[in-house]
Amino acid sequence: MTLNKEQYTAFEDIVGPEYISSDPAILFSYSWRSGLYAPPQDFSPLFEAIILPHTNEEIQAIVKLSNKFKLQFKASSTGWGPYNDATAPGCVKLDLRRMNRIIEINVKNMYAVVEPGVIGTQLQAECMKLGLNCNQNGAGTNCSASPIVGHCGFGHLSQSGSYGERNQLALEWITPEGELVCFGSLGSTGAWFCGDGPGPSLRGAVRGNVVPMGGLGVFTKAATKLYHWPGPTSVELEGVSPSYVPTSIDNHFLIRIYSFPDMEMMDQAQRKIGEAEIAYELMGFNKGMAASNIATSNEEMLKLHAEFSNLLTDFCLMVIIGGYSARDFEYKTKVLNQIAIDTQGKSLTKISDDPEVAAGCMWRWLRPTASIREVFRATGCFAGEVGGTDVFRLMADYIVETAKVKQKMINDKLIFDDGAPPFTQSIEHGHYGHGELLIRYIPNPSNWAGMMDFMAKANEIAIKQHFGVPGHVFSDMQHDIYGPHVMNYHKWLRKIKKSFDPNGASEGSHHITVKE
Repeated sequence: MTLNKEQYTAFEDIVGPEYISSDPAILFSYSWRSGLYAPPQDFSPLFEAIILPHTNEEIQAIVKLSNKFKLQFKASSTGWGPYNDATAPGCVKLDLRRMNRIIEINVKNMYAVVEPGVIGTQLQAECMKLGLNCNQNGAGTNCSASPIVGHCGFGHLSQSGSYGERNQLALEWITPEGELVCFGSLGSTGAWFCGDGPGPSLRGAVRGNVVPMGGLGVFTKAATKLYHWPGPTSVELEGVSPSYVPTSIDNHFLIRIYSFPDMEMMDQAQRKIGEAEIAYELMGFNKGMAASNIATSNEEMLKLHAEFSNLLTDFCLMVIIGGYSARDFEYKTKVLNQIAIDTQGKSLTKISDDPEVAAGCMWRWLRPTASIREVFRATGCFAGEVGGTDVFRLMADYIVETAKVKQKMINDKLIFDDGAPPFTQSIEHGHYGHGELLIRYIPNPSNWAGMMDFMAKANEIAIKQHFGVPGHVFSDMQHDIYGPHVMNYHKWLRKIKKSFDPNGASEGSHHITVKE
């Protein structure tokens, strides 16, 4: 279907002719699925129109019109990932890029309030001027800085900067019927310091393990926790991306990539580093990811990958130390060195012995800016099985088990034998864990069918071996698979969706729908 003249004019009257379009060239640009899919799935169904609202009042009017016209709407911030698609005609896209203000940075209480169009690098730069930092989505600082719209919100800084669910404070929400709701302290005092109460809280209902991804209204402002930053208030760079070096990072920073003889030793190292609370960043980085981050060209990436395959084992992690004083840095460095000795960790000399490479890598991982280079490599893009449970070791074991299924895909010639083992990530100094099994492939119909079979087997492993609900679980199909094994949560999730969205106006293909 396409919007009729009455419908188009009604939406146009809200935002003005400059901020709405149904030009096919514009519509197709919003439906491209970023190259991860096999043909003919390169494009999702086209939206009926792209609308760029600027205020809450405009969004509320658009949402109410969508209900009136029996259309669906789907809001997105930066649009990174396949979760912004519509799965059928009859949906308008709300692109929130014009809502790009940093509302407040509260230094005393260490939180920031942002609109969804603010990206991570913008907020981080402003926070660093004040001696603070914010968690960044692992997909890169090109993603929204809002803690309510970034999937799980895990990232390179999550060891010291937590993740989306834990960082989200007060919230401003426009429901699928167009009502404005203020969560927590915002609704009672007008302040942003708390996301819950007074009384029963809706925060968990609208966020959950994975955010609704456009399936439960529109989140227009959110407060996120901030953390101390031990570095300078501004960072000067020399060179041109990706070959640049920060010159103003002081001597209180250290970066290392360690290689361990086996998973048990790497696990011990992560636990010990977490218990000592010495790492500013701690993240499992396999050989392919390390090569992608260090290289400045495709040719260099291939060369480094081959070199690292000879130097590194399958069990690697990256750690950054940030000292708040000379004595603090000295202490943390000594502890790290002792842990490496105790767990037989071998440092990658490409980083430890080359200050320029180390400085460049450190800044790329503190931002982070190299995530897209890890995904779309010279040797094919990667997809992966994602784990995330309350217990770090349990998550790591799940990823190891799914790796056995990956090996069968390699044997069947469906994907590359990339020598890329699972990577694990400690979050909040070990209180939570994240991991991914990376699968390198060039999309085509034959290996796409293999990927779908892999996902089915990975789900079966998670359920039968009681590994919990992984971070990739969204959509009716996935929730209906896991729900019966986890206290029938899918029934309650569907009731929440139906209560707030009785008309199914908020497109829920990547959340859950109101089906019976």
